Amino acid sequence: MPNVWTIHNVTGPSGSHKSDLQGCHITTNAAGTAYEFTDNNINTVLSTTSGASLPTPPFTFPSFGMNSFDWTIEVTTLTGGPSGNQAQGTWANNAPSISAGEGGDWTAQAGSTVGDDIGSDAEEDEDAATASA
Repeated sequence: MPNVWTIHNVTGPSGSHKSDLQGCHITTNAAGTAYEFTDNNINTVLSTTSGASLPTPPFTFPSFGMNSFDWTIEVTTLTGGPSGNQAQGTWANNAPSISAGEGGDWTAQAGSTVGDDIGSDAEEDEDAATASA
């Protein structure tokens, strides 16, 4: 099973803060005993599952703060999609709206290692810097 999934597809209400989740990651910790939900910077851990071993889906990350909102991320599978390597789940936050909160679904593509994602993030940052120069 992969140890990094990167969120690329997020659904939810129009005008919502769902784009805040784009590029976030689900990783396994170094000890292999917990899942971590990270910001776009894979080294910025926002939430970690509890317990002495990896939980089996479905599981929910403890609520965390990001971009002025409290977020809840549920993982319903880590083996979804046609290749059996996609993580999927739901999200919710406390953004003010008609329904007193927002929520939707997300899908994360599996990656091979944390190092690979760190490299690609750095390359994207470098490409963006070059393009703006």
